[in-house]
Amino acid sequence: MSEAEGAPTHGNLTSIQPVNSRKNAYNANGSYYFDIVNSTAGGRNEACDWPDFRDFWSDLVGPWLCMLSALVCSFAPLLVVGFFLVPAGIIQVALLVIGFAHLPMALLSVAVFRSMRAALWSNTIPAIRRCLPQYGVLLVIFGLLTIANFVVSKVLSIIPVAGWLVSFFLGMYALMVSARLIGLFYRDNSGIFDV
Repeated sequence: MSEAEGAPTHGNLTSIQPVNSRKNAYNANGSYYFDIVNSTAGGRNEACDWPDFRDFWSDLVGPWLCMLSALVCSFAPLLVVGFFLVPAGIIQVALLVIGFAHLPMALLSVAVFRSMRAALWSNTIPAIRRCLPQYGVLLVIFGLLTIANFVVSKVLSIIPVAGWLVSFFLGMYALMVSARLIGLFYRDNSGIFDV
């Protein structure tokens, strides 16, 4: 098959594969992320085994939807305001920072309760208030981890195939580290969801 007939070229291959690989891995790793958070929060310090995928809905789709709800709930104000206010301004930047500040608690909440509704602001804001100083430290650590992951991914992106592969595995490692950090945070602040 020639390039004219739609065969992927080297440029197309490196731009398509990371997106599909990451999407599929994140779908499967939602359940693994939750296992890391819950086992760490429960006091276990050993690495988790890969989750059993016995039921398609509860083992793959459910955790993925929970993670998606955490993202949507965290950044919905930004999306709504961004839709109505086209030029980027201070409001959008503030809502972006607020979304990133909300995201770790939303992820923790959906990991603990395994419910999409757990990511709602009405559930997470009271929990954040109960542990604000510790949560601030967690946000700083998450911010540094995110910046480091972004910089390394940009540096590795200049390497055609090996760069995205190494970047993908570093991204997966960063996801596991973030799950471990959230689990340790919940272990130390286990009463934050108590009403």
